[in-house]
Amino acid sequence: MRYGPIPGAPNFTYEELLHSDTAVREGIQNIPDDPDVWDNMEYLARTVLQPVRDRFGPIRVTSGYRSAALNKAIPGSSKTSHHCSGAAADIEPVSADVSLRDIFAFIAENLPFTELIAENLPNGWVHVAIVRGREDERAVKFKRVGGLVRRSSYGEVMAMSW
Repeated sequence: MRYGPIPGAPNFTYEELLHSDTAVREGIQNIPDDPDVWDNMEYLARTVLQPVRDRFGPIRVTSGYRSAALNKAIPGSSKTSHHCSGAAADIEPVSADVSLRDIFAFIAENLPFTELIAENLPNGWVHVAIVRGREDERAVKFKRVGGLVRRSSYGEVMAMSW
């Protein structure tokens, strides 16, 4: 187990990327035993989360790493979720002055990513995944409340009402 601030991402901790209200409530163990998962969490934090934090101030990670048991306990989660490899996080702004749209646009326009989803619009979260070697995939998707995740273009997502 690794503890404390993540190297290269001083505003994020391992504990923050491991925490899950669902895991606590359901008594599910959510600590990876694979060193690659820890490395993936570090890469995600350094490459995407810290730059978002540097641009917008504090952001909340609502879901980071998910063990297989935790992923199964979360309704609508994909069996192939990047959360299970430590390569994805769901984030939202802390400040009312920062919108999901701002965060989504910043990532899409400035950072590498494998998958970027505007989820449960209009008041949901941004899901971002970055997998080493697959940063150029840049899959943009969206999901409205009660809907399915749909592949889209950045322009189409930005043209939607948020």
